[in-house]
Amino acid sequence: MPETISMSAFQNGNKEAFNHVFNMFYKRICFFAAGIVNEDCAEDIVQDAFIKLWERRHSFNNLNAIKAFLYLTTKNSCINTYKHQKIVDKFGNNQVEVIDESNIIYHLIEAEVLEEVQQAVQRLPQSYRKVIYLSYFQGLSNQETADYLNVSINTVKTQKVRSLRILREILKHSPTALVLLMSKVL
Repeated sequence: MPETISMSAFQNGNKEAFNHVFNMFYKRICFFAAGIVNEDCAEDIVQDAFIKLWERRHSFNNLNAIKAFLYLTTKNSCINTYKHQKIVDKFGNNQVEVIDESNIIYHLIEAEVLEEVQQAVQRLPQSYRKVIYLSYFQGLSNQETADYLNVSINTVKTQKVRSLRILREILKHSPTALVLLMSKVL
């Protein structure tokens, strides 16, 4: 069937012309989709792309336009499916807490308080900041911190004591932040 006849017949809803286009592109579009999502999803996505093609068949006047439409539609659907699956996997595997208003408020407060502590730590001298970060946020022992920074263990201990004194002074206006800091220390 010549392309002009196929396109005219295709645009007019001729099922043979549609089958011709389907057979021409189906396998390669499925192969393309299977590179992004699993094979079962790929076939469903490609079938949906062909349904969209059929619904919009009047818009196409050559095979290159059809091919571009099929690839673009399939690519977008695959990306959406992939993103959706990642979200489903994330929430399916990691959602331990029931999301309710009190949990949302707790996480909001926690985020705000942690930000306050982070800002206070940023106000420390650089050497103190490193000791605090490695000791309390990375969980290294005094010896591991000393080894990492190439300083003596006594330097680490002294800087921790001085840092905590400064942080207590900075955070004295925020009892919640101070409690959080002390819970990290203890």
